[in-house]
Amino acid sequence: MAHRLVAKGGVDLEALSPRDANAQRMPKAIEMKTTKPVAQLKAAKDKEPPPQPPAAVDEPPSSDRPNGAVYQVGRMLGKGGFAVCYQGYLMPERKKYALKIVRSQMPSKMMQKFQTELQIHSKMNQKNIVQFFRAFSFHDCMYLVLELCTNGSLMDMVKKRKGLTEPEVRFYSVQVAGAIKYMHGKGIIHRDLKMGNIFLDHRMNAKVGDFGLAALLVTGRDMQTIRRTTLCGTPNYIAPETSPEGKEGT
Repeated sequence: MAHRLVAKGGVDLEALSPRDANAQRMPKAIEMKTTKPVAQLKAAKDKEPPPQPPAAVDEPPSSDRPNGAVYQVGRMLGKGGFAVCYQGYLMPERKKYALKIVRSQMPSKMMQKFQTELQIHSKMNQKNIVQFFRAFSFHDCMYLVLELCTNGSLMDMVKKRKGLTEPEVRFYSVQVAGAIKYMHGKGIIHRDLKMGNIFLDHRMNAKVGDFGLAALLVTGRDMQTIRRTTLCGTPNYIAPETSPEGKEGT
């Protein structure tokens, strides 16, 4: 029910009863509900992996490759949260690599994460770490050229065989420990070390990869802050004491 009011200056205003006012507000409530899924869809699209690459990918000319290079794209090796990995052949000699592909346009936080991964991985040079070769842009995507580990991951091996022998556990433990020692010596912490991120080359040697959550190691007060506020990794592999529930003993 509406009532007429006259404000100062003779302006005619309409006053609504509470029921009428609620009725008037209904379209706004409906509008908010319809805009929320749109935002969720946009966020989901931002996290989508890049589309399938063309059959051939061109690396632009650079100082060490004045004529550029061409990679023939092979089968998909795997995909993660915002990246996909394909087998690639450097033409014409058909030397094999792994091509990790991400979109050139992505949310700022994801871009910062990718740039950190790129910066850290490019500095790694150790026999038990997946070797980084180069990076370039092509058709709205960024490509990382990495060492190809033809025998999948340690997780693939465990799933297939339902376990490892004790000599194998000792063998891979020594190799992974060597990679960790090297990373820590460079001031790098991986923060997502798990069997799915330990790859096996053609000689079945372990290679630590996927530096998407890696970070530079800091000390002193900054390190204490990071320990209190940063929780990342894969839940099944996170140390219990790092979570609030673990600290409370639950």
